[in-house]
Amino acid sequence: MADIEGLNMTTLAVSESVSDYQSIPDHPLILKGFGIHPWKVTPTTSLDNIEPYIQDCDFIGEIGLDFHWAEDTAAYPRQLEVFEYFLAEAKKHQKICNIHTKGAEKEVLALLKKHQLHGQIIHWYSGPLDLVTDYLELGCFFTISVDAGHSTLTDQLINLIPTQQLLFETDGPTALEWVNGTPSWPDEILRIQAYVAQLKSCSLTELEVGGRLLMEQLK
Repeated sequence: MADIEGLNMTTLAVSESVSDYQSIPDHPLILKGFGIHPWKVTPTTSLDNIEPYIQDCDFIGEIGLDFHWAEDTAAYPRQLEVFEYFLAEAKKHQKICNIHTKGAEKEVLALLKKHQLHGQIIHWYSGPLDLVTDYLELGCFFTISVDAGHSTLTDQLINLIPTQQLLFETDGPTALEWVNGTPSWPDEILRIQAYVAQLKSCSLTELEVGGRLLMEQLK
């Protein structure tokens, strides 16, 4: 919070469960996302009594599919059901989703088209680059995360995405530890933005456009 306040950085905080959501602090710089992460989905995951959280949240997420890191393959059918439930709720309540796609990029794309959802946030994409254009045509934003400068695939992704559809994220306190062994704090965003600006030969001001457009949609 000290970093966020010091940088005056509007921050989207996602949750993976009801208890996660309840722990997000109320703060003028924090937008609260409610979701059930695909890693949390089991074959018996219940969707009872979560409608009030969907109505309360500023956006929906983190939701999505994971057919790569999620080890319980028996939960994959339930992942699809949970994801579709949230997409239908997003359509009903006109809320933007923050979406996890790992190993299920084609399936996520197909479901966004099915539910006619535009302008969604695709979180830390690392899938096939030949699908990126289709996501962009749906008006999707792509977050660039802490592996910027450490991943050739991410460099290629950055070059594919127009500045007005770029967002920036830390993912979480341990995400950078996974990349280079050091903890990530909100001010890591400044390094990511500087790297992207250099790679795309654009200004930091140009990289603020995506965030402004997203905030207009979240109002």
